[in-house]
Amino acid sequence: MQSGLSRRNTHKVSHLLADDLRRQILRGELEVGEQLPPEADLTSQYHVSRDTLREALRILESQSLLEVRRGRGGGAVVRRPGLDAVARYVGLLLQLRNVTLNHIGEARSVVEPPVAELVPLHYAADDLNRLVGLHEAAQRAEGDALSFVTAVAAFDQAMIEMSGNRTLGVIAGVFQDLYAGQVYAAIGRVDSGERERIARRVVAGHEAFLDALRRKDAPLAGRAWRDYLLTTSRMLVSRTTSRQPIDMTPLWRARAADTTTGTHPRRSIVVSTEIRSRIAEGKLRDGDRLPPLADLAAEFQISRPTLREALRILEMEFLVDLRAGDRSGARIREPSTQIAAQLVGIVLESRQTTLKDFHRGMRLVQPGIVRLVAVRAGKRTLAQLHDLAQELAASVDDTPRFVDTFRGIELTLFSASKNPALTIIAEIMHWVGVAVGPGVAADATALPWVSKTNRKAQARIAELIRAMRERDADAASDVWNRYRDVSQPFLEESELGARLIIDLLG
Repeated sequence: MQSGLSRRNTHKVSHLLADDLRRQILRGELEVGEQLPPEADLTSQYHVSRDTLREALRILESQSLLEVRRGRGGGAVVRRPGLDAVARYVGLLLQLRNVTLNHIGEARSVVEPPVAELVPLHYAADDLNRLVGLHEAAQRAEGDALSFVTAVAAFDQAMIEMSGNRTLGVIAGVFQDLYAGQVYAAIGRVDSGERERIARRVVAGHEAFLDALRRKDAPLAGRAWRDYLLTTSRMLVSRTTSRQPIDMTPLWRARAADTTTGTHPRRSIVVSTEIRSRIAEGKLRDGDRLPPLADLAAEFQISRPTLREALRILEMEFLVDLRAGDRSGARIREPSTQIAAQLVGIVLESRQTTLKDFHRGMRLVQPGIVRLVAVRAGKRTLAQLHDLAQELAASVDDTPRFVDTFRGIELTLFSASKNPALTIIAEIMHWVGVAVGPGVAADATALPWVSKTNRKAQARIAELIRAMRERDADAASDVWNRYRDVSQPFLEESELGARLIIDLLG
């Protein structure tokens, strides 16, 4: 490993050390499964105290980049961040925002069918075999609700990832878990006969998509996936239930207590899941204090070391604040889109995602959101967009300001869908965009023709606002696509588009 710590006087040393190790992990210089050297070696190499090192490792553990194992033979082991922690965090965020199954279904109908159309153009024989295997696993699991839901979510996620777009693989992956939670809750409310009928219809939807895939028919694949989402959604819930807020807690609790793997559930996982569920249910709110350790340990009938491990899991998920020596109990933290974006950004970085991939993903899903916004946006949103468009027109020769203003237009536009699930997607992508913005602007400013491109983009935004005032969804979607036609060639052909998100995030 190389040490590259700098700016010690302007940044906390533990954060600089965490950044240095994080970059090595994400670039593959430290491989998944590799154990870091002992603490004594690391403190000597980086010239830091043991407390500073341990704080840096805690930061990386919270980002799912390390697993710190305690006891003899333990140490810090490199991990590849997955979607589980992101999905739990976003699921909690959406439940607290009273998102309904209708909202999630609409979000999936916007995001996934365009992606499904890409799969016949990108898949390989091994991909098809994998999807068939997941399909067969879902068929075998029809009699067990938890196993069936897990298998269905795996099939749906594999389809998204086969599209070749890593950004959408992450975004859609989060919603797979959310939807799986609602499928599990719905199946639990019906008798065995109805459960089997639902399972057969889900399996039939997958079969229709596989048929389109074997034919290499992209439009048919998109229609098959759209039909699958629509018909299964109608079967799962009644009209009344579809308008009720989602509830992720049954699936979380079932997974925490699952014994089908042949292992006994870890008590720390069960306890952390219960506390997380109470936050989702509104029983614990932002700023609330948990009872002292002794009281919590007695409530859950666990030892204090096990309880500390459970609280540490929640701390790594940014859901509690733990302070050494604080006897009044851990403080609850409400989830935020900024933290969700940070978690998404880390997963995108770990997958070596490029700026080109990020924008291709947004190009696929944004027209569908624009269609919704065109008929739902109110006068206040249109006025805000008008003011931002004026500012955009005034900044065409100032690329950093232009990029920053355009991010504001995107956030205002996509937050007006009146669908909290889509708003969360927009907000997460906004924060990722804000993070990479300085790097994009710095590179783009040096290009002689960038002002001309800015002017074309600004003209499209003015057209978009006119179409929205007329409630013309088709025209608004078309204008947005033509706006992307202005900027996309630049990203496709320039070195900037090929740059990794990790490089642009700095």
